[in-house]
Amino acid sequence: MRELNKTAHALKERPRPGGRGEGSSAGTSTYYTRKEIRFILAFALLGTLFDGAELNLIGFPLAYISDSLHVSTIALITVATVQGFASILGGFVFGTLGDTLGRRRTFAISVLAFGVAATLGGLASNYEMFLLTRVLAGIGMGGLFGLSFSMFTECWQTKKRGTMGGIIQSMYFVGEILTAGLTYLFLSVLGHDLGWRAGYVTIGLISLVIGAASLKLLPESKQWLAYQEHRKNGTLPPELRRSKVPMIDIFRPRFAYGTVLFMILSTAMFLTTNSVGAYLSTYLLKTQQLSLDAVSLIVLLGYVSTIITYSATGLVSDRIRRKYAFTAACVFGTVGFVWFLALLSSGHAQITGAFWTSQGFWALMMCAGGAGGFGVLGVWMSEFFPTRIRSTGSSASYYVGRGLGAGVFPLFALTLAGTVPFALALGIIGPVAGVVFSVLAPDRTGRTIAELE
Repeated sequence: MRELNKTAHALKERPRPGGRGEGSSAGTSTYYTRKEIRFILAFALLGTLFDGAELNLIGFPLAYISDSLHVSTIALITVATVQGFASILGGFVFGTLGDTLGRRRTFAISVLAFGVAATLGGLASNYEMFLLTRVLAGIGMGGLFGLSFSMFTECWQTKKRGTMGGIIQSMYFVGEILTAGLTYLFLSVLGHDLGWRAGYVTIGLISLVIGAASLKLLPESKQWLAYQEHRKNGTLPPELRRSKVPMIDIFRPRFAYGTVLFMILSTAMFLTTNSVGAYLSTYLLKTQQLSLDAVSLIVLLGYVSTIITYSATGLVSDRIRRKYAFTAACVFGTVGFVWFLALLSSGHAQITGAFWTSQGFWALMMCAGGAGGFGVLGVWMSEFFPTRIRSTGSSASYYVGRGLGAGVFPLFALTLAGTVPFALALGIIGPVAGVVFSVLAPDRTGRTIAELE
């Protein structure tokens, strides 16, 4: 009977796939209970959701914010540019904190920061105050992507990591749908000025609740804790020691090539999605003269298209490789933008109330889905970087892309194109760049995550 009990115990303690073993050489358990995995997954989903909700707070109600603050559309695009640069700073700051202070506490600080920013943004009385709240929001958002995918990758089984990663990333657009839905509701009920403000405050307060809850409920990364114990005990091999400033490590010879390529790929995806996100509503409202109801529905369908391609790309990446799934998504987006650009050039891009009969509508749906590479990018990067610098590498790569693609590009595109429709069509640069550079990027699809790598 004693031997039988020992055997049963051994089976119970057997390491699980994906780096979820019961113990480590440091003596710290790297086993995740089902409850811990559920909480990590829940907060990864929520973090990505509110990341999307926060970023869309400018794009969807842009015309109404412009009227309330008595500034031009280009002035608010400038706000998006400044916010994008702030997110680069946030990516480096919160990425570093995630690897030094821990995933859990850094996640909470990040969510709380942009929750405060959204709330104050809704109360802003002038352009300057609004700009400051967007800077804070950009910095706060800088931690969410890298932290969410670092925590998720460290606890999830390898064979289905891409599939669930695509679902997590699709929550970004669920967040955008949430923002669009709440803003539409408040605009309809409260009017244009109070409507967008109520949307900001609501998103901000919900984010504050999520941030506070994560301090209590979100488990810390077991691999990170095990690595910290190695550092404390002085048992780290010299080649696996992290510097005091992890951002230096991501540019060391072993990782610099991958870091730079992931920054380029992230920029490409933000070029793709923000050409649609920044200009679609304005294009439909101002150029096509559609009603708010029709515009809201088309924007919603664009989000649905993107969610589908995010999830599909993640699923496919488990069957082929991350890079090839990413490339396929970029090819899909390239076709959509070429179609839309051709319609614009020939004067056949008109969209009426019966939008489903318009070629322009279907081309725009393909453009919206062209950012499907995002569905695999988070897992792809997290598998490349080791535990000691995973948060820094993922956050820095992603938010440099956001700063350039979501910040600089919308302003550059409008200046270069001269009109909103052609600024939207310039998003073709994103998927084309994604096709070119994805084939050059390193790929460690499905590897097991450990504390020492």
